[in-house]
Amino acid sequence: MRRMTKKVFDGILSHYYEKLFIAFEEPKKATKFLNQNIMSEDLKVLHTSLLKGNGVITVTGHYGAIEYIPTLLAIKNFPISMIAKFKTEQLKKKVYSQAKKYNIRMIDAENTGNVIRVAIKELRENRILVTECDEFEEWRPSEREKTSFLGKETVLDRTINVIQKRTGAEIVFGVIHRYNLHKYKLIMYGYEDMLKILHDIAPSSVGETVLKFLERYIYSNPEQWYQWEEYYVINVAGTAKSNPARRKRSSPLLKPAFDRVS
Repeated sequence: MRRMTKKVFDGILSHYYEKLFIAFEEPKKATKFLNQNIMSEDLKVLHTSLLKGNGVITVTGHYGAIEYIPTLLAIKNFPISMIAKFKTEQLKKKVYSQAKKYNIRMIDAENTGNVIRVAIKELRENRILVTECDEFEEWRPSEREKTSFLGKETVLDRTINVIQKRTGAEIVFGVIHRYNLHKYKLIMYGYEDMLKILHDIAPSSVGETVLKFLERYIYSNPEQWYQWEEYYVINVAGTAKSNPARRKRSSPLLKPAFDRVS
């Protein structure tokens, strides 16, 4: 248990290093690093999905090198859109400045109005919308659907379901597995492949499918996930209870609105 706890904390420290690196490193050096240190053969899944013309919702989670996903996709010439919230106006300016350098289109969740409508607009332009399925505080709980996540019963977030139904967008699950700070692997699955792998569970919706798929990776590599503190305060309504003390300690630079590891 001590060994696993240490690995979890090491993973959290690595996460914050990656967050700072991608936020402040100059694009030329960051691009070289990402190209040299991330195995990205699975980008073919994204290429195939984008060809269908309805946009792609790339769903990830707080797993591995999440901070590298939008930038990696952008330097590979994918049209990336992201929904984000910002702690301060200064932080917002910094993130927008960095995103512009990579041609990433940022959407300010707090000053955009109807965020779902904007997300739909982005997808109808055949863009890739990057989002997270384990951002518990941002969930819009379903009144009907329930599931279990890491052994805890919870309702499901309906946001991804709503956006996908209105756009017909393809769903791609993606995480970057971290071996160390110089070796990573991008892992991506299309929706049909996820359903085949989860055939024994038979998920009821897109939202449940991506959440259960993320769960598989967390069970296999718990040290790669850093939402444990949020998990322990999630309630059956599917939303995390507020903890002001924890909020003060946490200062994420960017908060987006996730077997094939060898």
